[in-house]
Amino acid sequence: MATFVVKPIVPDFVGEISDFPIHAIDEQLAADLRKAWTTYPVLRFRNVPMGDAEQVALTKALGPIFLTTNVQHGRREDSPEIFVIANKKNPDGSPMGDLGDGEVQWHTDHWWIEKPPSAALLRALEVPPTGGNTYWANMYSAYSALPESMKARLRGLYIHHQDVLDISGAPRCGKEMPTSEDFATWSGVDHPIVVRHPDSGKPCLYLGASRERQAIVGMKQDEANKLLEQLWRHATSPAHVWHQEWKPGDMMIWDNRCLLHRRDQFDPQSVRLMHRTTAGGERPVAAL
Repeated sequence: MATFVVKPIVPDFVGEISDFPIHAIDEQLAADLRKAWTTYPVLRFRNVPMGDAEQVALTKALGPIFLTTNVQHGRREDSPEIFVIANKKNPDGSPMGDLGDGEVQWHTDHWWIEKPPSAALLRALEVPPTGGNTYWANMYSAYSALPESMKARLRGLYIHHQDVLDISGAPRCGKEMPTSEDFATWSGVDHPIVVRHPDSGKPCLYLGASRERQAIVGMKQDEANKLLEQLWRHATSPAHVWHQEWKPGDMMIWDNRCLLHRRDQFDPQSVRLMHRTTAGGERPVAAL
Protein backbone atom coordinates (compact mmCIF):
# COMPACT_ATOMS: atom_id res chain seq x y z
CA MET A 1 0.00 0.00 0.00
CA ALA A 2 1.36 3.43 -0.97
CA THR A 3 2.18 5.72 1.95
CA PHE A 4 3.87 9.04 2.66
CA VAL A 5 5.32 10.92 5.63
CA VAL A 6 4.61 14.51 6.66
CA LYS A 7 7.51 16.41 8.22
CA PRO A 8 6.26 19.22 10.48
CA ILE A 9 7.58 22.68 9.63
CA VAL A 10 5.20 24.57 11.91
CA PRO A 11 3.11 22.33 14.21
CA ASP A 12 -0.58 22.21 13.25
CA PHE A 13 0.07 24.71 10.45
CA VAL A 14 2.74 23.80 7.86
CA GLY A 15 4.03 20.38 6.85
CA GLU A 16 6.25 19.00 4.08
CA ILE A 17 5.79 15.84 2.03
CA SER A 18 8.68 14.41 0.00
CA ASP A 19 8.52 11.53 -2.45
CA PHE A 20 4.72 11.40 -2.50
CA PRO A 21 3.51 8.40 -4.56
CA ILE A 22 1.67 10.59 -7.05
CA HIS A 23 1.06 7.77 -9.54
CA ALA A 24 -0.53 5.51 -6.92
CA ILE A 25 -3.47 7.66 -5.85
CA ASP A 26 -6.41 5.54 -4.74
CA GLU A 27 -9.24 6.09 -2.26
CA GLN A 28 -7.07 5.19 0.74
CA LEU A 29 -4.17 7.45 -0.29
CA ALA A 30 -6.61 10.29 -0.97
CA ALA A 31 -8.17 9.81 2.48
CA ASP A 32 -4.69 9.83 4.08
CA LEU A 33 -3.84 13.03 2.21
CA ARG A 34 -7.05 14.74 3.33
CA LYS A 35 -6.31 13.70 6.93
CA ALA A 36 -2.79 15.15 6.72
CA TRP A 37 -4.16 18.33 5.14
CA THR A 38 -6.66 18.71 7.98
CA THR A 39 -3.75 18.64 10.44
CA TYR A 40 -1.49 20.86 8.31
CA PRO A 41 -3.60 23.36 6.31
CA VAL A 42 -0.44 24.28 4.39
CA LEU A 43 1.39 21.34 2.78
CA ARG A 44 4.58 21.63 0.73
CA PHE A 45 5.45 18.93 -1.80
CA ARG A 46 9.08 18.48 -2.81
CA ASN A 47 10.84 15.80 -4.87
CA VAL A 48 7.55 14.82 -6.49
CA PRO A 49 7.46 14.36 -10.31
CA MET A 50 4.52 16.63 -10.98
CA GLY A 51 3.05 17.76 -14.27
CA ASP A 52 -0.33 19.26 -15.08
CA ALA A 53 -2.06 15.86 -15.21
CA GLU A 54 -0.68 14.84 -11.82
CA GLN A 55 -1.63 18.19 -10.30
CA VAL A 56 -5.20 17.87 -11.57
CA ALA A 57 -5.41 14.31 -10.21
CA LEU A 58 -4.15 15.46 -6.81
CA THR A 59 -6.70 18.28 -6.78
CA LYS A 60 -9.52 15.82 -7.48
CA ALA A 61 -8.36 13.79 -4.47
CA LEU A 62 -9.27 16.81 -2.31
CA GLY A 63 -12.56 17.77 -3.92
CA PRO A 64 -14.34 18.54 -7.19
CA ILE A 65 -12.50 20.84 -9.59
CA PHE A 66 -13.39 24.52 -9.16
CA LEU A 67 -12.86 26.64 -12.26
CA THR A 68 -11.51 30.04 -11.26
CA THR A 69 -13.86 32.75 -12.53
CA ASN A 70 -11.73 35.90 -12.35
CA VAL A 71 -9.34 34.92 -15.17
CA GLN A 72 -8.13 37.40 -17.79
CA HIS A 73 -5.15 35.71 -19.48
CA GLY A 74 -4.41 32.56 -17.47
CA ARG A 75 -6.94 30.08 -18.87
CA ARG A 76 -5.44 27.06 -20.63
CA GLU A 77 -7.66 25.94 -23.51
CA ASP A 78 -6.05 22.49 -23.54
CA SER A 79 -6.42 22.09 -19.77
CA PRO A 80 -9.17 24.35 -18.36
CA GLU A 81 -8.50 23.11 -14.81
CA ILE A 82 -5.13 24.93 -14.89
CA PHE A 83 -4.99 28.63 -14.02
CA VAL A 84 -1.67 30.16 -15.13
CA ILE A 85 -0.15 32.76 -12.81
CA ALA A 86 2.72 34.48 -14.58
CA ASN A 87 4.40 37.69 -15.65
CA LYS A 88 5.86 35.85 -18.65
CA LYS A 89 4.83 36.69 -22.22
CA ASN A 90 3.67 34.48 -25.06
CA PRO A 91 5.66 34.54 -28.33
CA ASP A 92 3.18 37.11 -29.70
CA GLY A 93 3.81 39.41 -26.72
CA SER A 94 0.49 38.77 -25.00
CA PRO A 95 0.44 37.90 -21.26
CA MET A 96 0.89 34.20 -20.55
CA GLY A 97 -0.97 34.42 -17.25
CA ASP A 98 -2.51 36.65 -14.61
CA LEU A 99 -1.35 38.60 -11.52
CA GLY A 100 1.84 40.00 -13.09
CA ASP A 101 4.74 40.93 -10.79
CA GLY A 102 3.13 43.22 -8.20
CA GLU A 103 2.21 42.59 -4.61
CA VAL A 104 -1.03 40.69 -3.98
CA GLN A 105 -2.72 41.71 -0.73
CA TRP A 106 -4.01 39.42 2.01
CA HIS A 107 -7.09 37.50 0.90
CA THR A 108 -9.08 34.29 0.90
CA ASP A 109 -9.85 33.02 -2.60
CA HIS A 110 -13.32 33.78 -3.99
CA TRP A 111 -14.47 35.18 -0.66
CA TRP A 112 -17.32 37.05 -2.38
CA ILE A 113 -19.27 33.96 -3.56
CA GLU A 114 -21.70 31.71 -1.69
CA LYS A 115 -19.46 28.62 -1.72
CA PRO A 116 -15.78 29.61 -1.79
CA PRO A 117 -13.27 26.92 -2.84
CA SER A 118 -11.72 24.63 -0.27
CA ALA A 119 -8.27 23.86 -1.65
CA ALA A 120 -5.70 25.67 -3.75
CA LEU A 121 -2.70 23.93 -5.31
CA LEU A 122 0.12 26.09 -6.67
CA ARG A 123 3.12 24.61 -8.51
CA ALA A 124 6.28 26.54 -9.36
CA LEU A 125 7.67 26.13 -12.88
CA GLU A 126 9.94 29.20 -12.92
CA VAL A 127 10.74 31.47 -9.98
CA PRO A 128 12.60 34.79 -9.61
CA PRO A 129 15.91 34.80 -7.73
CA THR A 130 14.33 36.97 -5.02
CA GLY A 131 10.81 38.05 -4.14
CA GLY A 132 7.55 36.50 -5.21
CA ASN A 133 7.29 34.71 -1.86
CA THR A 134 3.88 33.52 -0.67
CA TYR A 135 2.69 34.15 2.89
CA TRP A 136 -0.07 32.35 4.81
CA ALA A 137 -1.83 33.51 7.97
CA ASN A 138 -3.34 30.83 10.22
CA MET A 139 -6.92 31.73 11.10
CA TYR A 140 -7.17 28.91 13.67
CA SER A 141 -4.40 30.39 15.80
CA ALA A 142 -5.63 33.93 15.12
CA TYR A 143 -9.03 33.07 16.56
CA SER A 144 -7.61 31.06 19.46
CA ALA A 145 -5.38 33.99 20.49
CA LEU A 146 -8.26 36.47 20.72
CA PRO A 147 -9.32 37.61 24.20
CA GLU A 148 -12.48 35.96 25.45
CA SER A 149 -14.20 39.35 25.41
CA MET A 150 -13.54 39.66 21.67
CA LYS A 151 -14.73 36.11 21.01
CA ALA A 152 -17.97 36.99 22.77
CA ARG A 153 -18.30 40.18 20.74
CA LEU A 154 -17.95 38.27 17.47
CA ARG A 155 -20.76 35.86 18.30
CA GLY A 156 -23.38 36.01 15.55
CA LEU A 157 -21.58 38.65 13.47
CA TYR A 158 -21.37 38.41 9.68
CA ILE A 159 -19.21 40.34 7.21
CA HIS A 160 -20.95 41.57 4.08
CA HIS A 161 -18.48 40.80 1.26
CA GLN A 162 -19.33 43.00 -1.71
CA ASP A 163 -18.87 41.45 -5.15
CA VAL A 164 -18.64 44.67 -7.20
CA LEU A 165 -14.92 45.49 -6.94
CA ASP A 166 -12.03 43.02 -6.97
CA ILE A 167 -9.07 43.09 -4.61
CA SER A 168 -7.34 45.75 -6.73
CA GLY A 169 -10.41 48.00 -6.64
CA ALA A 170 -11.38 47.39 -10.28
CA PRO A 171 -15.01 46.51 -11.18
CA ARG A 172 -15.68 42.83 -11.75
CA CYS A 173 -16.94 41.75 -15.15
CA GLY A 174 -20.49 42.95 -15.70
CA LYS A 175 -20.61 45.03 -12.53
CA GLU A 176 -21.40 48.74 -12.33
CA MET A 177 -20.32 51.05 -9.54
CA PRO A 178 -23.13 51.66 -6.99
CA THR A 179 -24.05 55.25 -6.26
CA SER A 180 -24.03 54.64 -2.49
CA GLU A 181 -20.83 54.62 -0.43
CA ASP A 182 -22.53 52.35 2.10
CA PHE A 183 -20.94 48.95 1.36
CA ALA A 184 -23.76 47.17 3.17
CA THR A 185 -26.06 48.13 0.27
CA TRP A 186 -23.76 46.75 -2.43
CA SER A 187 -24.46 43.34 -3.95
CA GLY A 188 -22.52 40.51 -2.38
CA VAL A 189 -22.73 37.72 0.17
CA ASP A 190 -22.73 37.51 3.99
CA HIS A 191 -20.34 35.08 5.70
CA PRO A 192 -19.78 34.55 9.45
CA ILE A 193 -16.71 36.19 10.96
CA VAL A 194 -16.08 33.01 12.95
CA VAL A 195 -16.68 29.77 11.06
CA ARG A 196 -16.46 26.12 12.01
CA HIS A 197 -14.16 24.19 9.70
CA PRO A 198 -16.14 21.35 8.10
CA ASP A 199 -13.33 18.79 8.47
CA SER A 200 -11.45 19.71 11.64
CA GLY A 201 -14.53 20.99 13.49
CA LYS A 202 -12.43 23.82 14.92
CA PRO A 203 -13.41 27.52 14.92
CA CYS A 204 -11.42 30.00 12.88
CA LEU A 205 -11.68 33.55 11.61
CA TYR A 206 -13.03 34.13 8.11
CA LEU A 207 -12.16 37.64 6.94
CA GLY A 208 -12.22 37.37 3.14
CA ALA A 209 -10.44 40.34 1.57
CA SER A 210 -10.77 44.01 0.56
CA ARG A 211 -10.90 45.20 4.19
CA GLU A 212 -11.43 48.79 3.10
CA ARG A 213 -14.69 47.83 1.32
CA GLN A 214 -16.34 45.56 3.90
CA ALA A 215 -19.38 46.01 6.11
CA ILE A 216 -20.63 44.09 9.15
CA VAL A 217 -24.29 43.17 8.95
CA GLY A 218 -26.41 45.29 11.29
CA MET A 219 -23.51 47.49 12.43
CA LYS A 220 -22.84 51.14 11.65
CA GLN A 221 -19.97 51.57 9.19
CA ASP A 222 -17.75 53.57 11.55
CA GLU A 223 -18.01 50.91 14.25
CA ALA A 224 -17.53 48.13 11.69
CA ASN A 225 -14.40 49.82 10.32
CA LYS A 226 -12.79 49.93 13.75
CA LEU A 227 -13.60 46.30 14.53
CA LEU A 228 -12.44 45.06 11.12
CA GLU A 229 -9.20 47.02 11.34
CA GLN A 230 -8.51 45.43 14.73
CA LEU A 231 -9.27 41.92 13.45
CA TRP A 232 -7.18 42.25 10.29
CA ARG A 233 -4.21 43.65 12.19
CA HIS A 234 -4.41 40.81 14.70
CA ALA A 235 -4.96 38.04 12.12
CA THR A 236 -1.99 39.03 9.95
CA SER A 237 0.47 39.72 12.77
CA PRO A 238 3.77 37.77 12.58
CA ALA A 239 2.69 35.32 15.29
CA HIS A 240 0.24 33.71 12.84
CA VAL A 241 2.23 33.96 9.59
CA TRP A 242 4.61 31.65 7.70
CA HIS A 243 6.07 32.24 4.25
CA GLN A 244 7.35 30.09 1.40
CA GLU A 245 10.51 30.92 -0.54
CA TRP A 246 9.84 29.05 -3.77
CA LYS A 247 12.10 26.58 -5.55
CA PRO A 248 11.30 25.25 -9.04
CA GLY A 249 9.17 22.13 -8.71
CA ASP A 250 7.70 23.09 -5.33
CA MET A 251 3.97 22.62 -5.02
CA MET A 252 1.89 24.02 -2.17
CA ILE A 253 -1.57 22.89 -1.11
CA TRP A 254 -3.43 25.18 1.23
CA ASP A 255 -6.84 25.25 2.88
CA ASN A 256 -8.76 28.29 1.71
CA ARG A 257 -11.28 27.88 4.54
CA CYS A 258 -8.92 28.60 7.44
CA LEU A 259 -6.12 30.71 5.95
CA LEU A 260 -5.36 34.07 4.43
CA HIS A 261 -2.54 34.39 1.89
CA ARG A 262 -0.65 37.09 0.03
CA ARG A 263 2.34 37.48 -2.32
CA ASP A 264 5.44 39.70 -2.43
CA GLN A 265 6.20 41.76 -5.47
CA PHE A 266 9.33 40.86 -7.47
CA ASP A 267 11.62 42.25 -10.17
CA PRO A 268 9.57 42.54 -13.39
CA GLN A 269 12.70 41.66 -15.39
CA SER A 270 12.71 38.20 -13.79
CA VAL A 271 10.18 35.44 -14.47
CA ARG A 272 7.66 33.81 -12.17
CA LEU A 273 5.53 31.08 -13.78
CA MET A 274 3.08 29.03 -11.69
CA HIS A 275 0.28 26.59 -12.45
CA ARG A 276 -2.66 26.58 -10.09
CA THR A 277 -5.64 24.29 -9.60
CA THR A 278 -8.55 24.68 -7.19
CA ALA A 279 -11.03 22.36 -5.47
CA GLY A 280 -14.61 23.36 -4.68
CA GLY A 281 -15.93 23.93 -1.18
CA GLU A 282 -18.97 24.61 0.96
CA ARG A 283 -20.76 27.64 2.26
CA PRO A 284 -19.04 28.81 5.48
CA VAL A 285 -21.04 27.91 8.60
CA ALA A 286 -21.00 29.97 11.79
CA ALA A 287 -19.14 28.49 14.75
CA LEU A 288 -20.70 30.82 17.33
